[in-house]
Amino acid sequence: MPVIDTKYNSMNFKKWILFDKLINGPFGTKEPSKTQTSILPQILVVPMLSFDKELYRLGYGGGYYDKSINILKKHFKKERKFFITIGLAYSIQEEKEIPKEKHDMKLDYIITEKEVLSNFNQKKY
Repeated sequence: MPVIDTKYNSMNFKKWILFDKLINGPFGTKEPSKTQTSILPQILVVPMLSFDKELYRLGYGGGYYDKSINILKKHFKKERKFFITIGLAYSIQEEKEIPKEKHDMKLDYIITEKEVLSNFNQKKY
């Protein structure tokens, strides 16, 4: 699970197992204790307010996920291991175009109740 570090404007990931106690984090979030084991997730489920067909997302501000995605992609590329980002949303959250900035990262997949968007294909259900 993500752990926000507002001092360094960054996000780390900590091991969490069902029924482990969560503590109050910034922005009204719950997160594992900072003493939990750090991990580098190879699959990252990313929150979003909205998205577009180009697989860009509008987040909640701060750039925590974009920065983490960039770091993790570089790390796993060096390790020659896969790394996948997945956004879960409702189709109503789709916008024609999301404003993009230089640091914004595309997701690998966005899954809605109606379709799966990816760099490889698009399926309608």
